[in-house]
Amino acid sequence: MQKSSKEKSVKIAIIDDDPSMVKVLRIILTSSGYEVVEAMSGTRGFMITKRELPDLVLLDIMMPDVDGFEVCRRLKLDPDTEKIPVIFVSAKTGAEHIEMGLSLGAEGYITKPFELQDILDKIEEVLGPAG
Repeated sequence: MQKSSKEKSVKIAIIDDDPSMVKVLRIILTSSGYEVVEAMSGTRGFMITKRELPDLVLLDIMMPDVDGFEVCRRLKLDPDTEKIPVIFVSAKTGAEHIEMGLSLGAEGYITKPFELQDILDKIEEVLGPAG
């Protein structure tokens, strides 16, 4: 993988309707050197992802307007966003939810509550080591 001499920061979109979860993830990610964009609904999350074209999306499933499964489906069907990796971060722990998320094209599934390091490890696994 080639890097230009001008360092490009890695941008991660957080799509979650829980303000405290968004805040925790924002703090973890920004302190680890990532740029963060965020949305508090599925519809807004899809629009922000289309506009910002982040390097990765952290996506909750249970949201009041459009659930995360539908957001992932839309992202993977859109030519502009189909290659952006998605990691579900959800309180839904059932095997059927994990299988559904992965079958929609997500690169990972982390269940809440999670260890902070688990998020960073999964991001690195999907995107490759930073730096």
